[in-house]
Amino acid sequence: MYRPGDKPAVLFFPGGHCSAASDCGWSLYTSEGYGVLAFSRPGYGNTDVGTLNAAEFVPAVAECCQELGIDQTAAAVGVSFGGMQALHAALSLPELVPRLVLHSCAPSTLAYPDTRLESLFGPLAFSPALQGLTWAMVACFVRSDAGLRRMVGALSKTPVNNWWHTWSMEDKRRARDLFSRMRSGRGFVNDLQQARPDRASYRRLVQTRTACPTLVTGSRQDAGVAFAHAEDYADTIPGAVLVELSVPSHLFWLGPAGEEAQAAVNAFMASHA
Repeated sequence: MYRPGDKPAVLFFPGGHCSAASDCGWSLYTSEGYGVLAFSRPGYGNTDVGTLNAAEFVPAVAECCQELGIDQTAAAVGVSFGGMQALHAALSLPELVPRLVLHSCAPSTLAYPDTRLESLFGPLAFSPALQGLTWAMVACFVRSDAGLRRMVGALSKTPVNNWWHTWSMEDKRRARDLFSRMRSGRGFVNDLQQARPDRASYRRLVQTRTACPTLVTGSRQDAGVAFAHAEDYADTIPGAVLVELSVPSHLFWLGPAGEEAQAAVNAFMASHA
């Protein structure tokens, strides 16, 4: 998905269960005039390239930019599981990618999922065989405000009663649209393979070799990705800047607290213009 803007495009890599058609935070960039070139990573959307890992998918990213005549971008931006792909784009395409932004990303050198229950349940519920049924049930569930409230509440360590009232109707519409579009395809299982504990040393190598200016954002209230991953990125990526957000859930771009993420992006882009 390519949306040109007045400013250079960001290479945008959505998280798990999201395709290039899903706005899972790219509005932070389009609102400031940046173009967006979003990718459905291997196994998601229509990207049927087999089980390529993040490093193996970089040539396809480069080829897509070449076909579109894009020889300079504003940044590579990763959200959640998309952080792996953003890191590899920044590492392998330094002339194309001058900056890196990691929003609520995992895995770092730490493995993901963060809990044993998620490690056991995730590969089953979001397997190629069952993911269609799982997301069809979710789409029905979020049609009501009560269902949507429970879904977003599960992505927060803060009781949903404390912040649900701060979301506008537009925030709820965007969240409902996001959940309704989610599909795991074969991509989520592919992501999990790259997030295993036995690949930690490889992930550390990638992080320590990433040399471009890097912004890392995360929230301690995020129940989707532990804040420890953000801290790990900041500790291992040379010169990375960590901005801790007070956003109450994994959906960091929604609600009034999303203005913090916007401010962090604006400040980072301005300081590395």
